[in-house]
Amino acid sequence: MDIADFIVEGAARRVISPLEGEVAAQRPEGVVSHRSPAASLVVEGAGASRAATPSVAFGDISPSRGEIARAFVIVGEGVGDAAAREALLDRAMGPKRKKKSSEKLRRGRRPSEGLAFVARDVSGGVVGTVRLWDVRLGEGGPAALLLGPLAVEPGLKSGGIGSALMRHAFAEAARLGHGSILLVGDAPYYGRFGFSADRTGALAMPGPYERHRLLALELKEGALDGAKGTIKAAGRKIKGQAPDFVA
Repeated sequence: MDIADFIVEGAARRVISPLEGEVAAQRPEGVVSHRSPAASLVVEGAGASRAATPSVAFGDISPSRGEIARAFVIVGEGVGDAAAREALLDRAMGPKRKKKSSEKLRRGRRPSEGLAFVARDVSGGVVGTVRLWDVRLGEGGPAALLLGPLAVEPGLKSGGIGSALMRHAFAEAARLGHGSILLVGDAPYYGRFGFSADRTGALAMPGPYERHRLLALELKEGALDGAKGTIKAAGRKIKGQAPDFVA
């Protein structure tokens, strides 16, 4: 998929259809995936300011397996979302989620500025979350982003929330000028978004991982040229363990 699909070119709003046919067996890093052929994503107010955080409004989601049709909105993560987000991650990913190698790059850090999002249902509850983190590719190497965790409320089926969160996060990362995104996940799932292991052969995670699952997407052509070495945390450190941003 061309990254141009994610970028807002001087427009106040745009519509993106969530990906279809997501397969639960291919969920990376505890992702609970959803799809909806009828759902659409509207990005509003995507201006030039780095601090701007567009909201994303969704129409009704087609019911599946007897579920009630619902709507959701994607907004920037805010103060007060920490407890709901952590509880959602526990439900979606289980207690072993904090032992992943990617957690070593997130622990004690804040997400990349403007790149932490939650999906809310009509009652305001958090039903999805995604964050991107600043990393450095090797000693003195280029800056990049690390995606994760991505999770959606396990009780919601076929809603398109996971795909919508991904697309919105990529669009914002590109708008803010970032060059590439890395993650640890299944290529069959993330390949739909343009990720592959083609540019990660000379890179390594700081802990146990499966090499073929280290994937990357270039937001700018050539952003990963010559990238090598161990991926290192480069994000803003949490001071005093601020309660609104639990790493």
